[in-house]
Amino acid sequence: MFDNNFFVNNFYMEKMVLPLGCGIGVVNGNRLCVSVIDSRGDKKVDGQIINSTDKFSNVPVIRAFAYFFYAVIFYFKALFLQGELIRVEGEKAKQEKKQGRINLSSSYILALAMLISIFLVGFLVVGILPSKIFDFFFEYNFDYFLRVSLVAVIRTVLLYAVLVVLRFLPIMESFYAFNGAGNSYLSGKEGNLIAINYPLNFLNLAVNTLSFSTFVISLVAVDLSWALNSLINLVMFLAFIPICYEILRFASVGKIKWLKKLTLVFNWLVCAKPNTTHCEVLLVAKRELENFEDFSCGEKGCISMSAVYAEMETKLKNLDKFDESDVDWIIATVLCKNRAEIKLCRFVNEKEYRDIMRACERRGQGEPLSSIFGFVEFYGLRFDVNKKVLSPRMDTEVLVEAVIKKASETDAKSILDLCTGSGAIAISLAKYTNCNIFASDISKQALSVAMQNADKNDVMIEFSCCDLTKGLKKSRKYDIIVSNPPYIKSGDIEKLDIEVKKYDPRLALDGGQDGLDFYRRIAKETPNKLNKKGWLFLEVGKGQADDVCALLQENGFDNVQTLKDYNKIERVVYGRISK
Repeated sequence: MFDNNFFVNNFYMEKMVLPLGCGIGVVNGNRLCVSVIDSRGDKKVDGQIINSTDKFSNVPVIRAFAYFFYAVIFYFKALFLQGELIRVEGEKAKQEKKQGRINLSSSYILALAMLISIFLVGFLVVGILPSKIFDFFFEYNFDYFLRVSLVAVIRTVLLYAVLVVLRFLPIMESFYAFNGAGNSYLSGKEGNLIAINYPLNFLNLAVNTLSFSTFVISLVAVDLSWALNSLINLVMFLAFIPICYEILRFASVGKIKWLKKLTLVFNWLVCAKPNTTHCEVLLVAKRELENFEDFSCGEKGCISMSAVYAEMETKLKNLDKFDESDVDWIIATVLCKNRAEIKLCRFVNEKEYRDIMRACERRGQGEPLSSIFGFVEFYGLRFDVNKKVLSPRMDTEVLVEAVIKKASETDAKSILDLCTGSGAIAISLAKYTNCNIFASDISKQALSVAMQNADKNDVMIEFSCCDLTKGLKKSRKYDIIVSNPPYIKSGDIEKLDIEVKKYDPRLALDGGQDGLDFYRRIAKETPNKLNKKGWLFLEVGKGQADDVCALLQENGFDNVQTLKDYNKIERVVYGRISK
């Protein structure tokens, strides 16, 4: 008996996309993944392992036939998976179940309608009609070669016209849009809302093969028995599969731009501009293929994690300064897991999904994660934050790391944190050094938050409410003073991202007209508060390092140096008091 799986398992399947009525099938390596959207707007995903190999991937003719014929096989597999994912709901489903009727999804109906249309169009409009029209208007003794040439042209033009009509039928709009989204995947530009011209897609190969073979078959015009005519025509059709495949494959590389543009003649017939939903459905399949080795539909009411990621990325991608890690942080926080653990999660329940999406909506409006959840992770510790304190940023970890290193090198005993805010710097230093830590801030509300954070992180810190060093014990000096003071220019605050200017306190941002007001005061006041050979560490804004270095040198600091943050921006200035 013919074993279809033998061929499927021994032919290399290139990455391909198979547009469906309400979703898309993606073949990548040895897996077929189907992602669909149902009548409620829920995205579902499933798939199959196809166990393909790359044994014949470099054999030109074989790879063309493998791609074409197994794309057909996988297409019907994808339709079956789609039918399993999409179910008729409500009273209609119950009624059909009682009557024992078969539930055909819209995709099967669409596929059946397409087959009938292709047969009628191909047999009547393209096959018979041109000859009948020609015989009606011209005499039978008309030059034979001219006659078959004109018939070939007429048939090809009619076929193209039919394809144009199909292209603009409303029922086909979503079908072609999913193919457009698939092309963005094939071209490596996922999520792009432009129908990418990627020539080597299954529908384009099918249309090119059908069109060119129709022209040549009409031109040859063999007139033998019905069986021989059919056999010869089939052979010529099959001969065009590797020809068209290799041309489209070469054009997809893009080295010859005019050839890629030429493929638009047919590619636009099967490719429409996708909307956000089409791209989301594609991203679900892409995520599933990238993150999981097997496939699972999950329990009823569960939402695929791949669908959650795709929807969140779509909602957040237009947000300025959007960090891709925000998606992981939101999911991990809602699920009460760490970022490593969520990689193993396949599904979320409906409540978890709603909570994740609510947080995503708020993030999409520019609200920072620290404000959404009321806390932030910094240097491996958790800190409560609110609108009274500045949310600590990852860049400030460079400052903390530098102070910890210097404290160890100099055997420091005491550290003062000026403008402590949430207490992130002071608490991190208390946790990871053996120094006595002191912290001050002019805001009583900020100090209240800092004290709560110190208690939650189980550290002892002496807090003072004062204006920089004014109000500190006059006799007390420190081995290291550290500060992340306000350094934004007053006129630039309104230009900041919404998540900063709206959710961080202005008091923690405004550094005066040139952004250097606090640095001038700190450079002038701290020499008298430092022990001999004590160190001052400051976080600075972009482009401020040189000016702050000069201020330190003017006020008696030597060995002044800078450190860069994770984005290669000079973020820390530090120096040693020379006395």
